[in-house]
Amino acid sequence: MTTTTTSRFCSVCARQAGLSPAGYGGAAYEIFIAAELPLPWPRLMFGDSARMPPEILAVMQHIREEYERDHTLRIRPLGIAPAPDYSVAGMRRVIGWHRPTGPLAQFNRSEYLAPEEQLGPLVYALALAPERLDAFATHGSVDAACSKFGYPAYAQLRRIAADSGGALRAWRTTHFGVHVFAPTLIDMPHGSYWAYIEPERLEWLVSRTGDITRLPQHYRGWAGLPAPFLQVLERELFVRHGWTWLQYAKSGRILAQDETAQPDEHGHAEPAWAEVQIDYHAPDGTSGAVTARVELTTRLEVIHTSGEAETYPYPQYAVAWLREKLHESEQ
Repeated sequence: MTTTTTSRFCSVCARQAGLSPAGYGGAAYEIFIAAELPLPWPRLMFGDSARMPPEILAVMQHIREEYERDHTLRIRPLGIAPAPDYSVAGMRRVIGWHRPTGPLAQFNRSEYLAPEEQLGPLVYALALAPERLDAFATHGSVDAACSKFGYPAYAQLRRIAADSGGALRAWRTTHFGVHVFAPTLIDMPHGSYWAYIEPERLEWLVSRTGDITRLPQHYRGWAGLPAPFLQVLERELFVRHGWTWLQYAKSGRILAQDETAQPDEHGHAEPAWAEVQIDYHAPDGTSGAVTARVELTTRLEVIHTSGEAETYPYPQYAVAWLREKLHESEQ
């Protein structure tokens, strides 16, 4: 399916075309690492040996080699811009979020404030050598749409954070994928990805009291499950269960999927369907399992970089059917 728009911003074109963010939460990462990195951020910053410590370059090389070997992505590095309320002269703040064992509702957080010269060793330890973390125990520009639409959302989040008494903190981050959904954000430690988040939508996201029927317009997916089929089902369950869904411990698996997919003219070979299952445990002790069939319904051609004419065929997904079974009470 082809669309025509007039805006030079990819995210504006995407919204005009009705591009759904469902299933675009990315990989099911095991580790997120956010490190303070001063602006400006060049496009290939994480590979810049003049700017990055050798340990960070080694982590990036490990990520590339791991992906080339078995097409998995376990580690998501992020740069965060120093902010006056959180930064300390001569120090770098580094936050790690690790996936716990078994079903999860959110990632486990560890946070460090280390001397600048220790940034590289600390990031390396968080990513690849956790046995070295004891040494740090005492230290407590990709797309125009990102800057145009992302900064106002960040500024609003900073205002909300200032009134939260320390319960909320907000950072500008380096690119984490699919800027066509700008302004987009990651909510940690939960690990949810959000799309088209204008300043006026942030209050209901932060308070967890917004109109749940509007959630499908903005929810990309959850980093606790791989994209896209499981993430699409997870979004459906989010809408059905409401904001308390964020507190449920969850796990998921693909039961079966289309094995006949052939590469298209762009070289993409997405399966046309998958049957998936999500198991959950609620805070009140109830639990259940949901099985569903999720289907690729169409592809929308939208420019993927602001100011350029080249388009990308973004797959769109929908839940064809689902069955939910409650387990007997464990209390």
